Formats: sequence, structure tokens, C-alpha cells
Amino acid sequence: MLSQTPVLGRAARAVTSFHPSSQPVLSRRSYALELITTFFFAMTLMVIDGNVIGVFTRQTYDGLLPLATLNILVAVLGATGELANLLSFFWGSLGQGRPKVPLINALQLCVVLTAGLIALIPQTPAGLYALVAVVIVARVCWSGVLTLRPAVWRANYNAASRHRIVGHIQTVQMLVVAIGGALVGYILDQQNPAAYRVIVPIACTLGLVGVLAYSRMRVRGERVQLARERSASLMRFWDGPVVMWRILRKDPRYAQFMGCLFVLGFGNIMVGPVLVITLVEHFGLGYFKSILIASSLTNIVIPLAIPLWVRLMDRAHIVKFRAVQSWAFVVSGSCFLAGAYFKELPLMFVGAFFQGIAFGGGNLAWHLGHVDFAPPAESGHYMATHVTLNGIRGLLAPFTAVACYEAARAAGMDPSVAMFGMTLAITLVGCFGFWWLNSSMSAQIANHKR
Repeated sequence: MLSQTPVLGRAARAVTSFHPSSQPVLSRRSYALELITTFFFAMTLMVIDGNVIGVFTRQTYDGLLPLATLNILVAVLGATGELANLLSFFWGSLGQGRPKVPLINALQLCVVLTAGLIALIPQTPAGLYALVAVVIVARVCWSGVLTLRPAVWRANYNAASRHRIVGHIQTVQMLVVAIGGALVGYILDQQNPAAYRVIVPIACTLGLVGVLAYSRMRVRGERVQLARERSASLMRFWDGPVVMWRILRKDPRYAQFMGCLFVLGFGNIMVGPVLVITLVEHFGLGYFKSILIASSLTNIVIPLAIPLWVRLMDRAHIVKFRAVQSWAFVVSGSCFLAGAYFKELPLMFVGAFFQGIAFGGGNLAWHLGHVDFAPPAESGHYMATHVTLNGIRGLLAPFTAVACYEAARAAGMDPSVAMFGMTLAITLVGCFGFWWLNSSMSAQIANHKR
């Protein structure tokens, strides 16, 4: 009984740490609105989650199109978030020198309204293409939120509490998507795919509550921040590639960091569609178990892992952080490879577990990692560069994954084993890249202060 007391005490402190009263006084109102927004808006994000919608599509539309075509579309759906990031410079230029909250609020509303169209799409070949188009549009709007929101976080939360607050926000989002996604899979197995037509409108209606809550957000020091942005050269969205090239040329360390992340992320994006396809073709799973492995279990573990990664990020430069965190992807990929090779489903669950640990750190680094390189006035440009490169990965990786998967099948190989082996090799290259960069930047990292 005594041994349980410290555990229960830590659990209680973890839960109470989410309450606004646990945050700095000046951050409490913004943080409370963020929590409300995140909880309700995540309901909408759940129905366009890459792996949830990928599993739904792979099983619901099976037999309506040639297998290779269906797998390609599943891969595109799984990478819609990354594909949408190609427009990050558009959002960055649109937001430069303008109040961020109204823009973010409008984009949130567009996500809700666009996602709601899924309920009207028929289960036909033409409907499948419409589904892909609708999800891409919704994710494009969400990418705008991701591009603009860090500027609000940087203004409203000081450096000492920012990582913890962002970790809490991500925790709420992941838990809602995880639990909601598993529930969706269970309902689809118990009922039929048409149940999605009921689930989507309910989720989008709840998402509107989050949109309303965010409309009350205020940005501290906004006038000064906007004046600083306006004093910088105004970036038109078609200047994006030039600006990205300029940033990468003038900051070679950031360019090297982006290069390592490109390789690591390329392998990670390839894993998504291969996992969804494998769970159906290799293991013959239904909606619930497929969503559980491909999405829910990973998303449940992410919040548990975030507090561990927050401690490291609070005291480490992003390069050192990635040099440690990226190896969790290697463990995850090794489990997926072993599970496919030995046809052991439990290993796929273990792989999803470690994938959640890896993504827990990855989510924090995604939103805040560029801050360790970017001057305050160029934070948006650095973030847009990061997001755009991720979009290029999203454009290339899913097609590469499915093309290699089908090529391995045609060659008489086990396509799942071959592809998990390939993605693991790519991930290892990225890991060693971060290890080298951390070693070569050791002096700079030691003197770094946020």
C-alpha cells in the first residue's frame, strides 16, 4: 500500500498539472482557451487523421479499384498532412504582419466545414477520389494553423513554460484522436461503413465549439510583434522557395539539421501506408484492430512519452534532442520488420507502442525545434522552411512506398517484409546523421541559451 502512494501521488500531480492554475498567471487565460479548443477541435481532426481515414478507405473501398491504385490512394491519404505543408509559405506570407488569431480561427472553421463533406461522399470509385480531395483540402487548412500557431505560443508563453504547455496541448489532442479513433473502428466493425456518415457530422459539430473558444484568444504584445514583422521584408507566397533557399544557404547548420530530418522523416512517412496495407493484406484485420495499431495505440502512448521528452528538450538543444529521440524510431521499425517477417501480430502492437514514444518527442520538436536556430523576427520563415521540406517528403514518400511495395510483390518477395526493411534502413541513415551533427556542433550546443 505504501509503495502505491508515490505512484498515485505522481499520477495526481500529472493530472493536476493540466489545470490552468498550475501555469504562470499571465498565461492562464490563453492556456485555458487552448485546452478547450484542442479538446473539441480534435474531434474533427480525428475523422481526417491520416491512418484512421487510411484504414477506413482501404477496407471500405476494397474491390472498387485495382489493388495498386487503391494502395496509392491510401498512401496519399496517410500523407495528406505532409502534402498540405507545401503551402506553408503561402500561410506564412498571409500571416506576416497580420493578427494571427482571426486567420487561425478562419482556417479552423474551414477544416470543420470541409471535413463535414465526407459524410456526403458515396462509396463509389468517383467517391473515393472525392474523399481524397476533401481530406487534402482539410489538411491544407490545418497546415495553415500549424504554421501560424507557434507565433501565438511564443508571444503568450515564456520560454520556461512553453514546452510544458505545448506538451499538454499535444497530450489532449492525441488522447482525443486515439480514443475517438478506436471508438470509430469499433462502431464500423459492429455496424457498417455507412456509420461514418453519422460519426462525421457529430465530430464536426463538436469541432465548432473549439473554433468558438479560440475566437476569444488574445496575443500578448501583439502590436510590437506585428510591427517587427512589418519592418521585415514582406514575403509574398511565390517568394517562398527563394526565401527557403536563402535561409538554408545563410544558416548551414540549419540546412544540415533539415537534411537529417528529411531523411528520417522520409522513412517515417513511408511506414504509415505500408503499415495500414500490411494490417489488411498480411494479417487480415478489421477496422478496430487496424486503427488500434495504425493510430490509436501510438496516439495513446504519445501523451505518456511527452513529459519524458519535455525534460530533455527543456535542457537540450534541438540537435542533441533529435540525436537521442530518433533512435526510438529504429526500435519501432525493428519491431514492425520482425512482426511482418515472423507474422507475429503482438510485435506490431509493440512497434506501435515505440512509435508512440518516438512521436511524443517528434511532436514537441516539430512545433518548437526551429526556435533554437531562428532569430525572433524570422521564426515564421524558419518554421515555413521546415514545414515546406516536410511537404516535399510527403509528396515523394507515399508514392515511393507503394511503388516499392508493388515492385516487391511483382518480384515474388514478401512486400511487407521488404518495405519495413527498407524504411528501417532509411531511418538508420537519419539517426546517424543526427549523431554526426550533434558531435560536430558540440561547442555551439554547449553555449546555447534559449
